[in-house]
Amino acid sequence: MAYEIEFMGVGKEVKKDADAICMRWKVLNADGSESYKVGVYDGGFEAHGMKMVEHMNRYYFDDPENKKGATDKVVEFVAVSHPDSDHVSGVKHVLENFDVKKLVMNRPWLYVEELWSKVNDGRITKESLEERLRRDYAAIDELEKIANKKGIPIVEAFQGTELSDGMVICSPSKQFYLDLLVESQKTPLAEDDYRNALIKSFKEMRNYELSLVETWSGEMLREDVETSAENETSVVIRGIIDGSGFLLCGDAGIRALTEAMNYLDSLGEDIRDTVSFYEIPHHGSRHNVSTSLLDRMIGKKVKRGELRGCSAFASAASESDHPLRMVTNAFIRRGVEVYKTSGNILRHCSGDMPKRDWGKADAIGFQEEVEEWD
Repeated sequence: MAYEIEFMGVGKEVKKDADAICMRWKVLNADGSESYKVGVYDGGFEAHGMKMVEHMNRYYFDDPENKKGATDKVVEFVAVSHPDSDHVSGVKHVLENFDVKKLVMNRPWLYVEELWSKVNDGRITKESLEERLRRDYAAIDELEKIANKKGIPIVEAFQGTELSDGMVICSPSKQFYLDLLVESQKTPLAEDDYRNALIKSFKEMRNYELSLVETWSGEMLREDVETSAENETSVVIRGIIDGSGFLLCGDAGIRALTEAMNYLDSLGEDIRDTVSFYEIPHHGSRHNVSTSLLDRMIGKKVKRGELRGCSAFASAASESDHPLRMVTNAFIRRGVEVYKTSGNILRHCSGDMPKRDWGKADAIGFQEEVEEWD
């Protein structure tokens, strides 16, 4: 059946990049009729969450004035990729306005027992560790409280979890997630020397100097880049609806995306054959992808002007430097049409879905001047 995936933008209201994605897909009922199901992946900042509620009321539930009760507006799942505020803050508005069947997210405090052997500070108790984790991950602690109050089941977001109708979580596995918690700067487990060996600063400078020149054959992505442990905990979702596949990545980096592809390999699935729509990870940061990763995830470079029939979206604020040119060039080299939100709403549609009176977005072109690394 057909589906649509929509990336929320809020114009110039928020200057920071954020991810807020809703989706709707057709299903065939037992009596032969068709209906829709709805899902959400991340909620951005609060402005994005409110915009998403407005958008879903208007286009998904035929309730632009929000007069229907929440029980008449069912959301199959709300998935939280990871606890960063630009992904999670707006989720509460979705939970509060719709009948959500399940909240899919990971909560670090559930694993205090499994992490306890890593604690080396005698002043920390199991109870104080849980309290600290709840405090440090306050946004998802709040979501847990809302879900419990509304009776929404919370499901662990680990590899192999089926969300709905061909959508499966490919990363993280539980062990990978626990390993990343040990690395995380928010988790008081590792000695400073150990932590410093694992943790680096992954903030890229702004106001990039465009002084490097890339050719079609000369890609300047690096193989040794890393992103934070927090980003690597991102829940990676692969969906296949009526033969059309998509990959939602959050802020996943090379380790998480490799974990996802290894999992799909174990199922006998080559992602290059099944996926034709990609969320560009981390708003188009160059610390999340490499040449070898994209070769495995999408395929080798194609001839200039050749297309694979694939597309990719990057969530970016209206005046953001993201996605970086070096990253969009890499997708374009592999025959992918690339688009960015730039504060707008972008819609990817597969199959026979309702028409909208929206204009068509312009794809990003290949750009020879790219950002300096240092």
